[in-house]
This record gives sequence, C-alpha cells and structure tokens, in this order.
Amino acid sequence: MAADLAVVDYNMENKEPPILSVEEAIRKSSFFEVPSFIQPKQVGDFSEGMGEADHKILSAEACRGS
Repeated sequence: MAADLAVVDYNMENKEPPILSVEEAIRKSSFFEVPSFIQPKQVGDFSEGMGEADHKILSAEACRGS
C-alpha cells in the first residue's frame, strides 16, 4: 500500500509543546475565535437578566474529560 511507503518528517524546531487541556489553554491565554455562524444569536441583555434573576450563580467550574 502506498501509505506504507510514505515518509513524513516534522520539523519541531522553534515549536512550543502542544496544549493538551482547557486549563492549560486558559493559563497560556490560547484561544480561538468561534465562527459567527456557529454562535447563537444574542437575545436580550445578559447582565440585566442575571441581575434580575431569582437564583444567582456565585461560582462555577467546568471540566472536560479526555
């Protein structure tokens, strides 16, 4: 098979190690822009809605397994 004959050489000079977790990305401020067609349309004023809400979120944490 042709794929068995392929040779791929990666030049890793001047490359930083990969970011492997959400927490590491946050620490390194490594983010990407979400394309606008994926983002939901904003409806209303978020801050106003949270201020008027009966229940308040005081803190939150999100974790993703790998």
